[in-house]
Amino acid sequence: MVKKKVKSVSSLIQYFLLALVVIYFAINGLVLAAMYGAFVSLSNTLIFNWYTSKQKALVDIDAQKSFRMAINSSVTRTFSLILLALIGLGFLELDPAALCLSMVVGQVGFILDRLRQK
Repeated sequence: MVKKKVKSVSSLIQYFLLALVVIYFAINGLVLAAMYGAFVSLSNTLIFNWYTSKQKALVDIDAQKSFRMAINSSVTRTFSLILLALIGLGFLELDPAALCLSMVVGQVGFILDRLRQK
């Protein structure tokens, strides 16, 4: 029960940081790019959480399968991050600074979230 509270507080911090970046860029007229970068970052977090819960559900898996699942998670998250960023920068022609900064802040929030859970 205590871990859930820590996790939700940490997630709130990540959301708060992303909201600050989006608000900053909204003031400067770049809200869509900032929101898209936040979306990319949050989708990366959701993929990680999905793989983690999938791995926890399989309590009797061996170390090799667990390692393969971790590799699959990393590859999937990296490719989705790159693909979504390229779509935002190329196809949607969003502002690179707003998109990249909100993605970076989201990833920092993700890392802080994981560190606080330990």
